[in-house]
Amino acid sequence: MRTLLNSRGSAGLEPKENTLVHRLERNLRDVNQLRKNLNSYNCEPQTYNEYTRIEALKNGLDTFKERNKQIIDSIKKQAEPLNGFIKKVKDQYSEFNALKSGVEEYMGLARSKYTQ
Repeated sequence: MRTLLNSRGSAGLEPKENTLVHRLERNLRDVNQLRKNLNSYNCEPQTYNEYTRIEALKNGLDTFKERNKQIIDSIKKQAEPLNGFIKKVKDQYSEFNALKSGVEEYMGLARSKYTQ
């Protein structure tokens, strides 16, 4: 089992830790995609309210991304027991879902302007 994990580039990680890291890395890819969507011309803000809203979403995504990277690094360094990371990862999922909902809502409103 350890040889299999080592061949995938996750040297020293236990299977459960490896799973947490993969899920967090997947979240990073999703965050990058959400950020890319917000930067598209379809989402350009037309009013001050839209501008403040999109900036808040972008700042939230950037903050989330940094925390996610810190957790991944901590897991890889095994800085604390795995149980502590599980709670952090669950909190990250909750925050990710809230950010994703906010981005999707904003994008829906932005797109509705072009279809009317």
